[in-house]
Amino acid sequence: MELGQRRSLRIRFSIPVVLRGADEDGSPFEAAGRTITLNQHGARIQLGHRLRPGQTLNVTNPSSSAEAEFHVVGPLAPPFDHVGEWGVECLHADEKIWKIDFPPPDEGSDAHILLECRVCHALTLQSLSLMEVEVLETAGLLTKPCPHCGKSSTWGYPPEAYEVAAQPEEATSVPAIDPLLLAQNRRKRYRKQAQLPVRVRNYYGDIDMAQTENISHDGFCFSTLREYHVGQGIVVICPFDAAMEKPEALARIVRIGPESHPERYIYGVRYDQASR
Repeated sequence: MELGQRRSLRIRFSIPVVLRGADEDGSPFEAAGRTITLNQHGARIQLGHRLRPGQTLNVTNPSSSAEAEFHVVGPLAPPFDHVGEWGVECLHADEKIWKIDFPPPDEGSDAHILLECRVCHALTLQSLSLMEVEVLETAGLLTKPCPHCGKSSTWGYPPEAYEVAAQPEEATSVPAIDPLLLAQNRRKRYRKQAQLPVRVRNYYGDIDMAQTENISHDGFCFSTLREYHVGQGIVVICPFDAAMEKPEALARIVRIGPESHPERYIYGVRYDQASR
C-alpha cells in the first residue's frame, strides 16, 4: 500500500495542489505540484521541492480553495530532473480537500467509477453493478440518488477538463521547472476513472483476472499480481462479466507504471483497433 493502511478506495486522478511548509532551516516555502493517485485520506504527489518524512504541510486544492494539514509519509519515487513523488496523509480524517465522496472500502460492488452529478456537480466514487456500467457506457448517463441533492439525479463522467497524470513515456524529458506548469502544458488524454473487472489472456492461454485503474476509448490501465512486458500481445475482455458472453479484443502492453513493484504491477494497455 502506498500510504500504510489504506482506509478508503484509491483512484488515479490528477489534481493541481499548492504545498506550503518550512524547510529544514526553518525557511518557509510554497511549491506547486499534482496528485498522481489519491484516496479520502492521502495522496501520491509529484512536485519539484524536496520534502522530509514526518514533515507537516498545508495543502491547498486551488480548484475548490479547500485546504488541510498533511504529514509527509515518505518518498515514493526517486527525483527525475528535480521532480520527485511523495506519499502524504491528511492529519484530520474528516477533511475532504479533494471534494470527492468515497464509498466505504468494504462496500461490495462489481465496479467503482468516478461520476459527477449533473445537477449539483458533486464528484462521487460510485459503487456500480456491471449492468449499471453497461448503461453508463451506452447511454452516457445514469440515474441514481444524490446525497447532496437529496433526490434522484442524473450522473455522468466528469468533464474532460480534469487532466490525468502524465504517463511514464511523457515524463522522460521533464525539465527542472514548476511541475504544475509542466502538467498544464502536457498533451491531455481523457481517461475515465473506473475500477472494473478485466480478464487478460496471454498468447499461451494463461488467464489473469485483474482490475482496471482507468479506461479510455483506445485502452485502459490495470493492476495485477502477474508480470507482463512492454510490447507483449494480450487478449482482453473489459469489463468482464462471468454471467455474460462478451467477445475478446486484441490488445498490447504499452507501458509499465513507475509505481509497480513485485507485489503489484500497473500496466497501460492499448487496443488493436483492427479488433475493435
